[in-house]
Amino acid sequence: MSVRPGLATTRRLAALLLAIALLLVAFARPMPAASEGSVSLFPTDVPNRFRANLEWRNSVYGFSADSPEFNLRRRTVLKLYAKAGEQILLGSSGVRVGAGTDAGDIRVFVPGRVQGPIGQEVIPALGAPVVPAQPGVFENGFSCVAQGGGRGRIGSRAVELAGPNTENNLNPAGYRPCIYTAPSDGIYDIAFFGPDGDETDNNPVITGGLTPSRADFGQNQRSTVTAWDVSVRTDPNALAVERGRLFLYYFAGITGANGRNVIGTGFVVTTFGFQYRISYGADPFGFILYANQYGFQNSDGTPLYHNVMADPTTSTQNQNQLQDLQGGARLLPPQYPIFFDRPNELALDAIGIPRTPVGPVLSGLTFNSAGGSTVAPVGVGGTFRFQTTQPGVYKIVISRDGTDFDPSTPQNRLLRGIAATGGVIDVPWDGNDNTGQPFPEGRFLVRAAVQGGEAHFPFLDVENNLPGSPIIELINPPDIDGDTVGDCPPWNGGCFGAFYDDAGYRTARGTLVGTAEGGALCPGDAANPRGFGNPPLILASDVNFGYDTNDPNTQQRSFGFATGGNPAVICDQAGGFGDKKGLDLWTFYPSNLLEIQLQIVGPTAVTLTSFSAARTGAGVAVRWTTGVELDTQGFHLLRGTSPDQARAARITAAPVAARGGAATGASYSWTDATAEVGPVYYYWLEELTASGPAQFYGPAIARPATSALRYQVWLPLLRSGN
Repeated sequence: MSVRPGLATTRRLAALLLAIALLLVAFARPMPAASEGSVSLFPTDVPNRFRANLEWRNSVYGFSADSPEFNLRRRTVLKLYAKAGEQILLGSSGVRVGAGTDAGDIRVFVPGRVQGPIGQEVIPALGAPVVPAQPGVFENGFSCVAQGGGRGRIGSRAVELAGPNTENNLNPAGYRPCIYTAPSDGIYDIAFFGPDGDETDNNPVITGGLTPSRADFGQNQRSTVTAWDVSVRTDPNALAVERGRLFLYYFAGITGANGRNVIGTGFVVTTFGFQYRISYGADPFGFILYANQYGFQNSDGTPLYHNVMADPTTSTQNQNQLQDLQGGARLLPPQYPIFFDRPNELALDAIGIPRTPVGPVLSGLTFNSAGGSTVAPVGVGGTFRFQTTQPGVYKIVISRDGTDFDPSTPQNRLLRGIAATGGVIDVPWDGNDNTGQPFPEGRFLVRAAVQGGEAHFPFLDVENNLPGSPIIELINPPDIDGDTVGDCPPWNGGCFGAFYDDAGYRTARGTLVGTAEGGALCPGDAANPRGFGNPPLILASDVNFGYDTNDPNTQQRSFGFATGGNPAVICDQAGGFGDKKGLDLWTFYPSNLLEIQLQIVGPTAVTLTSFSAARTGAGVAVRWTTGVELDTQGFHLLRGTSPDQARAARITAAPVAARGGAATGASYSWTDATAEVGPVYYYWLEELTASGPAQFYGPAIARPATSALRYQVWLPLLRSGN
């Protein structure tokens, strides 16, 4: 690939930068003063940008043995926090479409009536009317169509932008809303049905324009809704609305075709209160957007931190809906709420999310070998232990050289998993590096951290993304240093930093996904050396510091084509890079970093946990305890009256037989009955091995009984014999 761009490349770059600039303008623009809904996603017209209709269909994403928890119906269940007595105002372009039809409805269900996992909710029928009767109100909810009176119709872009009118006509340009008075405090579920009703899978015939055509507000919407609105007012005769109350757990949308770049902004909130503003700008067809804590799952149940790919041997529809995946990877379901405006604190309270972010704190990182020692023999390994204040993904990296802590370096070792709860976490290690080879003798640095506030933003089957979106911003970073100002994480881009890895990899079961580890996911040719689909110019972000999602010059996550990109089979040269794949993007807030030193000794060395000498009435009691014994036959003791081992003499007539092994050590005691009362004695322990020279440890010192220091314990000192 030439280093100097040609004219076509230069023009494409200019167009790309213009697209990014437009996206940034949309990202920075404040929300309208009224309404939450489609106008929140698409607040103003931007040239060459499009919208996605809201879906309510009976087909399913996922629905396979590969991802049993990921069975998401192509429908968007909205959630709204409202207080008793507040008015919920509703409007839709699907209401009162065509003569004599009422299939396009807006239904609201009182708190607790919609049950089931996210994506598989059971939507009940409306119950009996309330007594006394109120138009459209039922014992378990509300129907806009049943309220009647010509209410709820949004028939144009101008009306969508204007929002709901008031009962005293303060906003005559707006629509006349359906009105439901909330009977209690809580989270209400809302469903928008298109003109074809709630049991259909009909594709719409729409333009996808930010300013839709007249037909986009009519019967052609079919299973979708072009414009929709949910607003909450405490005073029906005032324009003011309550913001940040409306949210969802996933957005099922459709643009109607490829070549339609969608822009939109939402606010994702993690379980521990970290809030991220997300601005999307990609080119999907039918798609879902969601967020969760772990992204995709590896074949061993740990977080994957890579993309997933459809199985090319299955049907086109299965590939588009990622029902069968390569390598044993799995899709994980939505988890975090996505708000249409900055989250209202009352709504956060109602769903049990803290108003301010809380990150994990680590303490007490230790290591114990398989034999119970803090020192490990080559190839034996052991267990790392630490304590965390909250759940999250932990990462322990053993560095070969003490400076490179890249978890992907072959000679390092990455230990990564999920701390399911706060508390003490034990992490086993087999003694090997990332290639499966044992760490050698020496001292090595180990670092551990837990990823707090972690959020993943998967793209499922999003063919093209020339703007390189999304832009991700942590909008409420915690105050770590106590200066009352939030502290952004240490990523490239700070609060705008994120991570991705679009390269090939092996799953935990050893299956290669892509063309090569670290290489392209799809094969290429001479004209496409990075693989088909126009993948990102940089296949992975910096592993330690990520990349700046807000940098218009980076182009790091730009992929795919300006149009098309959706052939029948994954990795077809005509397919966009995101076609029939799940692309992961993530960020997190790091905990404090813990570091300890790990010592690994040779395979013929004993690992001592204690060695002491103490005067008793019978002489000097010499005691030692081993954690591990490899190739050990027995022990002799040497005694001297100076720290010079060369002047010491053996005092054991026969070796003390070894009783430990590779998995467990043993405790020993031997009394030196010939020791006199007055001298200071120095004792050395000689380990006898079946192969190789003897090993010496010590000295342990026994002082006269009249001394204030009656004995001392010394850490092992290893010397090789001749």
